[in-house]
Amino acid sequence: MISETEIRNSLTNVMDPEIHMNIVELKMLREIKIDGNNIDVLIALTVAGCPLADTIKKDVKEELMKLEQVKEVSVETTVMTKEQLDELKEIVQKNRGEQQSQDELISRLDKKKNENLIAVVSGKGGVGKSSMTAILASELKRSGYNVGILDADVTGPSIAKIFGVTKRLMKGKNGIIPAETPSGLKLISVNLMLDNPEVPTVWRGPIVNNLIRQLYTDVDWGDIDYLLIDLPPGTGDAPLTVFQSLPLSGIVLVSTPQDLSKMIVSKSANMAGMLKIPLLGLVENMSYLECKHCGDKNYILGESRGEAFAEHLGTKLLARLPFEKDIAELCDQGKIEAYQNNDITNTIEIIKQTIEEQKEKSSIATIVESAGGNLSPAWNKNEEQKKKFKLTPV
Repeated sequence: MISETEIRNSLTNVMDPEIHMNIVELKMLREIKIDGNNIDVLIALTVAGCPLADTIKKDVKEELMKLEQVKEVSVETTVMTKEQLDELKEIVQKNRGEQQSQDELISRLDKKKNENLIAVVSGKGGVGKSSMTAILASELKRSGYNVGILDADVTGPSIAKIFGVTKRLMKGKNGIIPAETPSGLKLISVNLMLDNPEVPTVWRGPIVNNLIRQLYTDVDWGDIDYLLIDLPPGTGDAPLTVFQSLPLSGIVLVSTPQDLSKMIVSKSANMAGMLKIPLLGLVENMSYLECKHCGDKNYILGESRGEAFAEHLGTKLLARLPFEKDIAELCDQGKIEAYQNNDITNTIEIIKQTIEEQKEKSSIATIVESAGGNLSPAWNKNEEQKKKFKLTPV
């Protein structure tokens, strides 16, 4: 007959997805009943309506079914009392030693290899940021690059749906293995970690912060040239974590002609400026609706002033894109990789060139800094050489 000790040992392999400690040491395993070859366990969750309850129950059942003699496993859940929750917090703090300092939580991570990280930002919902992330990534992939997408919109993830990917993520020898689209584009999204993608992810700031960092560091991205990061609207925890923690090459702003959208996008641009994140350019989405019969452009969200707005933000206008029914249909069908547009192709070329220019400026700035801010007299006298190497403030 199976023993309670064997059950407890087996369940040390089941991790809480948020806290990343096993459910036994967290004292979430509250009760075990053994009836011959049948096992009943009671798991105490940290909050009522926990969105990962089904995932934990499934993991518990799968782990116990690996034991010999076990024929049936029943998993029930309850909610921790305040005293039990306080005890759990003490266990977590003790396990991690002193609580992480704020500097540790927001420190800049190193690049895994030599990839270029591009965050796609809008500040406002409903302007087509996620679809733009998918379209840009697909075009880069079509151009022959190894490309990934990190869906940092952890409370409203949509990237997996846009690409038609549903297979749950797996853990490999070198970390989490990203899902792949038909073209080989790599994806990481919270929805691919949940049994039910419609269950809300009700997570507080610190959990979101740590999760986003882990979605970059704990994933086996392999050899990757470009990693695009789809950010949620606003200037809250998730965007702040990405701006402060990930080694970004720059951000692409997405807006519409509507003044309200521009105002909110300006907040994101100013936030990037405060944190010294380069602006790679602005995409004005839903700029106009073109008549299928006569070709006239109808500016239904207001007159397009993309160039002036980009200049106001201190960046360039990458593209002015129309309303297109095809994009919505392809997103709903999970076939966004099929979308192609010459403006997007040109946008990719501008983004790549801007990133290379930023790298060149950064290299020169490093040389100047290492020289104590002063170059040789011969260099300082040669104005033409200064222009050649673009010695401008970074």
